[in-house]
Amino acid sequence: MDRREFTLDRFTRCILTAITVLLTIIAIELWAGRPSMVPTACAQIPDSGMQRNTLIDEARQTNQLLGEILKHLRSKPIKVKMEAPDKPGGGRAKRGKP
Repeated sequence: MDRREFTLDRFTRCILTAITVLLTIIAIELWAGRPSMVPTACAQIPDSGMQRNTLIDEARQTNQLLGEILKHLRSKPIKVKMEAPDKPGGGRAKRGKP
């Protein structure tokens, strides 16, 4: 076997030293800036019971308003005014050839 010796000149040693220093700085920064081991909460779990109660309350309010409208319609007279349509032909658009 042929053994060769590998020698480094001054420029190559300076470059390797600079690379080593930069890698060490990067490793220290990554280690110091690592996130904590405790996970942080980013979102809340939806409360389905509260959502259901809100929907029920809204449905009750809607039923109450509809009941008031029905009571008003049954107890008071309603005035209706009939007007002729703006377009001739009973308000319907005619289809076909122009």
